Parts: sequence; structure tokens; C-alpha cells
Amino acid sequence: MEFLNHLREKAAVKKIEKFIPAIAFLGGFSWDSMTIGHKVYGRDLILLSFYYLIALVSIFFIATKSVVNEDDKTEIESSFFSRILNHEWPSSWIDRLTWAVQFCFGNLYSALVICYFKSSGSIASFTIVLFLVALLIGNEFLKQKYEKFGVSLAFFCLLGTMFFNFLIPHLAHEMGAFWFFLSTIISAGICYLLWFKSERHKRTLVAPISISVVLSVAYIVNWIPPVPLIVKQQVVCKNFDNETYSCDADRLNFWQRNGFSKATIHKDEGDEVYFMSSVYGPAELKAPVEFRWYYEEPSTGKFKLTDKISSSRMVIRGGRDAGYRSYSKKKNIPTGDYRVETAYKDGAVIGSTSFKVLEGMPKNGFVRDSLR
Repeated sequence: MEFLNHLREKAAVKKIEKFIPAIAFLGGFSWDSMTIGHKVYGRDLILLSFYYLIALVSIFFIATKSVVNEDDKTEIESSFFSRILNHEWPSSWIDRLTWAVQFCFGNLYSALVICYFKSSGSIASFTIVLFLVALLIGNEFLKQKYEKFGVSLAFFCLLGTMFFNFLIPHLAHEMGAFWFFLSTIISAGICYLLWFKSERHKRTLVAPISISVVLSVAYIVNWIPPVPLIVKQQVVCKNFDNETYSCDADRLNFWQRNGFSKATIHKDEGDEVYFMSSVYGPAELKAPVEFRWYYEEPSTGKFKLTDKISSSRMVIRGGRDAGYRSYSKKKNIPTGDYRVETAYKDGAVIGSTSFKVLEGMPKNGFVRDSLR
């Protein structure tokens, strides 16, 4: 340890240390964007679990620390558990522990931002993603705050619930309310054990309990994105072939391809309009989905739910890289503006597409499209 302390005293090392948080932030976020954002592998789950465990151990030692002044070795604080271990932590080690907490929190935040963003299909669920982004950025400035056990415990409870909500469906091959509340209970239970070992005042538990309650309410009102489901592709068309999942779609212009204008589908009288969607889920995961059709009332300009379409065949069976394919159709559909949401059945929205139904032939003609 003397060697490390001597090394950290060098001017060059001190300069490098200042950039470590930024390097960790950019490196972790870039790695997550390139890997977890596309597909989740077993090694990703193992690495994220490792970050969670390192944060857990670091917070545990912060909670049960026996800190001494390095000059006179006078004990400042000591818990019952630390006295049993008869271990005194130099104050310099608290700096290392809080750095470990900050580093692990940063990597978990970056991964969760990517995963929850990919599964976010509504403004409400996107609000949760923005909240995680704010915490991801704020984490770079909270190192000293993490020295306080109550602060570390509160953020650890939030991260734990969001992480287990992402991890458990991969392990159980199922998702839903039961698994989300199980994630909440596991995270809160671990935080309670940390508090119990710390012998701190009961008010330390107020923040973790409040966070658990808020996240539970957010799940009930469908604000929590349905991780780990990800919409891969959505197509509105006609003349559908259910063997090849191909159909005739309006050829998109420049503005439509880049999302600056709504897609359109032109039809003749009696044509059926189809909405196809592919949703990615982890291998062996089974999750029911539904399509929610909204029509914009011309008199009010507001979208009104007209149909919720689901069936026994609309159950995602994960593992297909391009996503599990499903579709719904509408016959004798009136012209106008529509929005169709692909959603976890009776749950949060995974993705949505707005389009306009028109009569006649499209100016640029049709193109044969398919779900890949």
C-alpha cells in the first residue's frame, strides 16, 4: 500500500486521476451502447452483476467502517460489527471505497440508460429514462456525497430495483408485475440488511422505502419501460402475406424516412390495412403483447383508443435477433391519422408509430416491404 500511496503522490498520476471519472463515464457508456444496446449476452449480465456486487461490498464497508486518524490513530467511529472484526479503516481507504461506489454506479447507470431507452415507447416511460440520464451525469459530481452512508444507500436502492427488473426476466424467462415487485423487494431487502449492519438511525431507511414506493407506483401506472423487450421494426401496409411477412407499403420520401413527416398508406375501398411489428426478447423469454389502435378525432385533434388487439398467438418467444414477429389488421378503416402502439399486454408501451390512411394511389408508388 505504501507503493500505491507513493505512486499517487506523483504529479503525472495526480493529473491522470482527475480524468479517471470522465474516462470511466465515456468508456462505459460507449461499451454499453455498442453491446447491451443491441443485444444482451450472458457476459453482459455477469459484468453488470459484478459492478452491483462491488458497489454492495464497498457500501457495506462504508456502513460498518471503523475510521481512525492516520496521525494519532485515535478512533473516530466504530460499529459493533467492525469491533468484532477488530479492523480499523484508515481514512484514506474511505476515499478508495467511495471511488469504487462512484465507478460502479456510473457503469450501472450507463447500462440502464441504454436498456431502458431501447424499451421506452411512450413519453411517460421516456421520463424515467431522462431521470436516469440526469443521475448518470450527476454521478460524476457525487463522489464526496457517497461517503455518507444514507446517500449511498438511497442511490443503491434505486439502481438495485432497476437492475433486478432488467436481470430477473433473463434468468426466469418471464416478466410482469410479480417479477417487478420481486425486484423491488430484493433490492429493498438488501438495503435493509446494510442498514441493520450499520447500526444507523431508522431515518436512514426513509429514502430507500420512499424510492421503492415511488418505483412501484410508476410501474402500476405504466411509467416503467418493459425491459428487456425492444421493438426492432414496425411497418404499416396492405396485401399482407403471412408466410413471408411481406406486404405493400407506400414508398417513403426523404422526410418520412428521416422521421420529419408521418408515414402514409394508400388504400382502395375494401382493402385491409395491416400493422406489423417485431419485438426482441432474450432467449426463452415468453411475454404476451398487444396492439393498441388510436384514431385522431378531426373535431378535437386528440387521439382516441379504438381497439386493443391481442390473442394467444401474440406471445413473444425470445431469442430471434431480428425480433419476434406479429401483426394486426383493420378492415374498412376510414381515412385519417392513426397511431398504433406495440405494448406489453396490459402494460407499458414498447414502441409506437403514427401514420395517415389515404385513398387512392401514392405519388411515389408502392414498395414490397417485410419484417426482416
